[in-house]
Amino acid sequence: MGLLDKIKSAFSTGSGDGQAPVSATFATRDDVVYAPVSGVLVSLKEVNDEVLSAGLLGDGYGIVPVGNGVLYSPVNGRIGATTVTNHAIGISTADGVEVLIHIGIGTVDMDGKGFTRYVEANDEVKAGQPLISFDRDAIAAAGHEDVVACVVSNPDAFQKIEHVGDSNTLLDGRPLVKLGDPLLVVRR
Repeated sequence: MGLLDKIKSAFSTGSGDGQAPVSATFATRDDVVYAPVSGVLVSLKEVNDEVLSAGLLGDGYGIVPVGNGVLYSPVNGRIGATTVTNHAIGISTADGVEVLIHIGIGTVDMDGKGFTRYVEANDEVKAGQPLISFDRDAIAAAGHEDVVACVVSNPDAFQKIEHVGDSNTLLDGRPLVKLGDPLLVVRR
């Protein structure tokens, strides 16, 4: 049993009740990217995708999600890009931070089945606002991993991206994060 299987077996996926998710509330700072889901934090190098693990899409973390399968905005900003398959979304902040969030590995092959998007391109969003729901069971049934990658996709525009997602709460030696925990601090 691999690490991702161990983590998934430790938590139930939750079934949801069909209602639109409510916004989460947490304190925010303009220079911080917050956790868009609760789960187990993993290095991008450990994500089972060559593009993500090589850092080609940006600098950040992977999160093996637990709970209800709702992706929330990790920043205040404007939706810059959506996908027709609803498995990825981009957000730009007023300070020029571009955040890309990608749900799952290979989930583009699902053609949007199991994903519901609540926002459109150019929508203004607040940190904690629901962006996308994803069916973790459908992702698993399709043979894909449901790890969520959250990256700053323009790290070269900044002096430093600090990884601050580590917590003192561990599962199998890995930090747990909850929705709204600080993940990345962007330094000019």
